[in-house]
Amino acid sequence: MGMGASLLMRSGALRMVDWLVNRVEPRRDATGAPSFPFVRRRRARSLQILAYHQVNDEHDAFFPATPVAVFARQMEHLASRFTVLPLDVAVEAVRRDDLPDNAVAVTFDDGYKDNYLNAYPILSALKIPATIFLATDAIGSGRVLWHDRVFGAFRDTAVQRINGFGGSYSLGSRMEKLDALTKVLVFLHSVSEEERLRGIERLVERLEVADRRVSSDLMLSWAEVEAMRRDGIAFGAHTVSHPVLSTVDAERARREIFGAKAAIEDKLGTTVTAFAYPGGKREHFDRRARNLVEEAGYRYALTTLFGVNEAGQDVFELRRGGPWEEEISVFAAKLRWYRFTLGGPVLAGRRA
Repeated sequence: MGMGASLLMRSGALRMVDWLVNRVEPRRDATGAPSFPFVRRRRARSLQILAYHQVNDEHDAFFPATPVAVFARQMEHLASRFTVLPLDVAVEAVRRDDLPDNAVAVTFDDGYKDNYLNAYPILSALKIPATIFLATDAIGSGRVLWHDRVFGAFRDTAVQRINGFGGSYSLGSRMEKLDALTKVLVFLHSVSEEERLRGIERLVERLEVADRRVSSDLMLSWAEVEAMRRDGIAFGAHTVSHPVLSTVDAERARREIFGAKAAIEDKLGTTVTAFAYPGGKREHFDRRARNLVEEAGYRYALTTLFGVNEAGQDVFELRRGGPWEEEISVFAAKLRWYRFTLGGPVLAGRRA
């Protein structure tokens, strides 16, 4: 795709591609299979929501970030070719089936300090709106989210093998460590909150590393949050402590969902309307969590289910994702491809 994408960028054909993508969509039968004549007039415009975490040049294989220069090129492309909307505005347009062509929104999860240091100056210079979803317990406290403790443990360990946590893992090379990290995270996401916390304690002990519970330079401070808010960056809730909502009891889920909203509103003096499910995959949240989010007074919620968003779908299960290739021509081409192929009634949860 790299060579073709590069030619597409250089040829100036993107405008024609954008025109087509906004006017036709794949034709599918009731099962979702391609149906002759394979395309039809687009029945609804779609919204793409991009999800970022960290933006830095640390080249950390254990929690990969978007390099600063890459993020800048991506945002420059969005600013020049797309209609970048504030998330609240974009979701309301989805509700009304009133999206403009090439609608996109930019989001960040967790609340990492490099969002302020590296991403925010780029967003501000380009006047791109964005929403940052905060796990409030880690903001301004120095406390580290549980998954960052796991990343750090695998990053620092010199142990060659561990057993448990759903398997037996060789750690002799960086690739083996990364493979083990992926599998251990899947295991930790699948167990109860109490088991997960105990499991992390055992993991740190068996990997023979210092437990990085506190870091003064990893997460945002409330002063940094307030500075960005004054310049138009919006903030949503990502729970208090980033649990897997499908694995906690009802009272804990309520405290996490309601508590994060209350904390941000107290600190910023604004109404919080947006929520993002930690993890965000289908197995990470359930109907109970979705209903609690609505009960708490949020207007919509974001998942990390891959896809685009169209009128008629549940705004408490909005889709996110995007191309993360560093080559800007591939990023640009895939944005169009996803917009063309991922929409439509079947993939949006409706039948043609």
